[in-house]
Amino acid sequence: MIGLRQIAAVCLIGIGSLRDRYGTALVIVTGMACVVGVLTSMLSLTSGLRRAYLRPEDATRAIVWAGHATFDQSRSLHPDAIATILDAPGIARGPGDVPLADAEFLMRLLSMEGFAAGSLQLRGVGPAGLALRPAFRIVAGRMFRSGTRELVVGVGAARRFGLGVGNNVRLRDGAWPIAGVFSCGGDIIESYLVGDALTVMAARRRAGFAQVLVQLTDAGAFPAFEKWLTGNPALTVSVERKTDYDLRTAGANTAFFTRMSFVIGGIMALGALFAIVKIMYGAVRARTREIGTLRAIGFGPLPVAVSVLVEAALLGAIGALLGTAIAWLMFDGREMWVWGAFRLRVSPLLWVLGLLWALVTCLLGGLMPALRAARLAPAEALRSE
Repeated sequence: MIGLRQIAAVCLIGIGSLRDRYGTALVIVTGMACVVGVLTSMLSLTSGLRRAYLRPEDATRAIVWAGHATFDQSRSLHPDAIATILDAPGIARGPGDVPLADAEFLMRLLSMEGFAAGSLQLRGVGPAGLALRPAFRIVAGRMFRSGTRELVVGVGAARRFGLGVGNNVRLRDGAWPIAGVFSCGGDIIESYLVGDALTVMAARRRAGFAQVLVQLTDAGAFPAFEKWLTGNPALTVSVERKTDYDLRTAGANTAFFTRMSFVIGGIMALGALFAIVKIMYGAVRARTREIGTLRAIGFGPLPVAVSVLVEAALLGAIGALLGTAIAWLMFDGREMWVWGAFRLRVSPLLWVLGLLWALVTCLLGGLMPALRAARLAPAEALRSE
């Protein structure tokens, strides 16, 4: 108990003396704000991408592919196989005992004036496609009518390409009008045009679907569902959990940015580390007589060392919170386009990561100065000028 009291007393004395050393303290705060601000700003991109791809409802969903074609733009799942897939056990049922499953595909459109080549994509969905996306809602115009050559556009694609209700999108067989604009809770589908799958297939003379998206009764139903489909001699399909597909897709898109963020953050933290070491050595020199007095009246070396580390950690934490707050104000919610529309996100996890990043950096930077302070002999410290 006495040791804790000594640590608290010395820490309070050290923090109180910061007003006499505000210049050097400000250097640490500013440096860590820059380090953490850059790190969290860059990671907000990957956080936003993951939020667009990884949806909570996907934990109880599965995707059925034809053979080994595990990508949205495949066209190898023949329509005749759909009915057999819908007989599999474990599929949830909607009103009227209708299976909650939808045969879909994703196709790139021809490059058009004002569009980057291949950047605008069309997702074909069936009647259950919207039921599987509970956040889907029309924000302007109306929904396309089944069997009609009409499309709706996601809010992300609408902003990116200047599309709206009444505009036409030219496909190979002619112009398709946009009947409405939709949102879907930030899902990546907001980056696409959406139309009736069978109508698009007929117009494009498309041979097959890419996948069947299935809502399972619960996550535990997947093994039996997969075994039934892969063991059915009438089918040649592969089955994947929707979450595994999401991780595979999002991981491919975010791994490079994540690595780059940590490399740059590490380089900046290393530079800040050397600066912190120098500044904290200066702080120990400035407190030499204070430390000597404390040691002379009975305070041990441990409270002195801890006070130096606490000072470094406190300044680093202030800098981390300041840097993350600036990144949040500047970037959180800002829309970007990388393989689709999504919003940057400075998530609570990034706040925690930034704080830990700063604390580790500052504690490492303050370690050697803390040991130096602990080793100061009282007589030597009191004789110093």
